[in-house]
Amino acid sequence: MKFRAERGEFVDAVSWALRSVGARATLPTLSGVRLEVRGDRLVLSSTDLELSSELSLPVQGERDGIALVPGRLLGDVVRTLPNAAVSADADTDRLRLHCGRAQFDLRLMSAEDFPRLPEPSADAAVAVLKAEEFARTVAQVARAASGDDARPVLTGVTLEATAGTLTAAATDSYRLAMRTVPWDQGAECTALVPRRALEEARRSAELLGSEVRLVFEPAQVTFAFGDRRLTSRLIEGTFPNFRQLLPPGFERRLDVDRGELLEVVRRVAVVGEVNTAATPVTLHLTADAVRVTAGSGEVGQAEESLPGALEGEPLQIAFNPRYLTDGLDAAGSERVVLEFRNELQPAVLRPAVASNAPGDAAPAADFLYLLMPVRV
Repeated sequence: MKFRAERGEFVDAVSWALRSVGARATLPTLSGVRLEVRGDRLVLSSTDLELSSELSLPVQGERDGIALVPGRLLGDVVRTLPNAAVSADADTDRLRLHCGRAQFDLRLMSAEDFPRLPEPSADAAVAVLKAEEFARTVAQVARAASGDDARPVLTGVTLEATAGTLTAAATDSYRLAMRTVPWDQGAECTALVPRRALEEARRSAELLGSEVRLVFEPAQVTFAFGDRRLTSRLIEGTFPNFRQLLPPGFERRLDVDRGELLEVVRRVAVVGEVNTAATPVTLHLTADAVRVTAGSGEVGQAEESLPGALEGEPLQIAFNPRYLTDGLDAAGSERVVLEFRNELQPAVLRPAVASNAPGDAAPAADFLYLLMPVRV
């Protein structure tokens, strides 16, 4: 294998491929990045058996071939390369890199044991979403997935696709995040995707822009970005019927400045951070104000008020501060509305968005964040 590549493109490609290298792999080959020259294209691939990545870039190919390079070492090397073209020449057990006056001689791993990466089938369901919408959807929803591996189905994000929309939802049984967005192109399918895979795909969407092609298959999903793709195994099991968790209506509705409430909750919650378990913050809602309190006489107390418009009777309700700030952060709008029934039933947080004006071409995305209250 022998090729010559632009430094910036090569460094970017290696950095991207390293995302799915098996850091604690039981199989030594999973810690490597596979390089293959095919004519004037260099293909880089890696996998940890759960998540796989593959991308290709144009090079000046001189000799076709394959090399499996230790991933961590390759990453450390390319980050230090000077600003010059990169030349690579590999034989059976060595890769020699030349860049400016720098030279590296790296021992290769056995490429024969590297697993064959899954490829999307030609008849798989495919849908297309703008990269910006995809990244925003994952950022808003994935944070609600559970980190407890004891319930694997809750560690993922369920994607439900119809011909015109995609709904993403995640829950850890204490809160639920859900967003529905219109497709550019549609597909009819459902997939339960690991949170990590979606986060990696989100970072790629933010970096590369344009659009994301989602390829759904019974056991895997692929996120394609032009000449790059990420493929993830799906989580086995049945995701809860999250729509049953949504309250049928509300008795109180609070309209408040999102950023101001977020800052107040973060400040007030500081008095509870000395404890192992998060101390709840309590919202005291009246017609024109929100008073936020936290703490106890044993450790310390804090309170702060801010303006808010409440429809309905006054209410006192408490929440886990991290869960509440996660929802406020995810909403992203200037103002939010919180809908309540009483102090013991879930509250629903939504961005306060003006309805579409007559003549608007496309429906807006719909986001909600359901939050269980804390008994105090």
